[in-house]
Amino acid sequence: MLKNFSKTVLEIFGEKKIIQFSPPRTGSTLVFNVLREIFPKRRIDKSHNYEPKFEKYPVVVTYRHPLDAMASSIQRYGRTPTDEEIEKQIKEFEENSLWDILSIRHHSNVLMLKYEEFYEDYDYIFDHLERFFGMTISAEKRRDITGKYNIEAVDKQVREYGDFQTYDTVTQLHGRHISAYKGGVNYYQDFFSPAQIDYLKKVYAKLLVEFGYD
Repeated sequence: MLKNFSKTVLEIFGEKKIIQFSPPRTGSTLVFNVLREIFPKRRIDKSHNYEPKFEKYPVVVTYRHPLDAMASSIQRYGRTPTDEEIEKQIKEFEENSLWDILSIRHHSNVLMLKYEEFYEDYDYIFDHLERFFGMTISAEKRRDITGKYNIEAVDKQVREYGDFQTYDTVTQLHGRHISAYKGGVNYYQDFFSPAQIDYLKKVYAKLLVEFGYD
């Protein structure tokens, strides 16, 4: 739930850096670049691992249906969704602070952005950032950012990079950044087998319920 405490954020944190924290494959690189464009004079730290020291800064979190995030993660490595690979992914997501989003989501320094709400509607990001930071993002700035970082523009750029290990050091956009499903919602239903879906829904039952995916 979005909280309107923008003045508090500005008063407490002033010109300090901003943390972009998220589990993998949740639209974090998009939001990281939006923050870079909006706050060119601030340091933006992107992380998949939550640290207690983040409480000293504004934290912008992205989250996504965990099964879609996992499907996207498997594709970035060019792998197939075998049962063995799924177990590897479960471990990787746990190591990348997946469950921390449950414990920090109501913290006063945290803004939660839901992937399903912004992947085709960047105004959702802009509107929430405006309220969180107590600022205005002009229509021109919105158009400029959207033009640079929409799925088609990013897909065209990252085709030049090849594999996921090749990336732009400024934007942090990788090869294979955009999956064959173009970041769609609920495509896990076509990616995993019914048995795998049942299993993963049990693994992530609490997340699915708490974030309204159930």
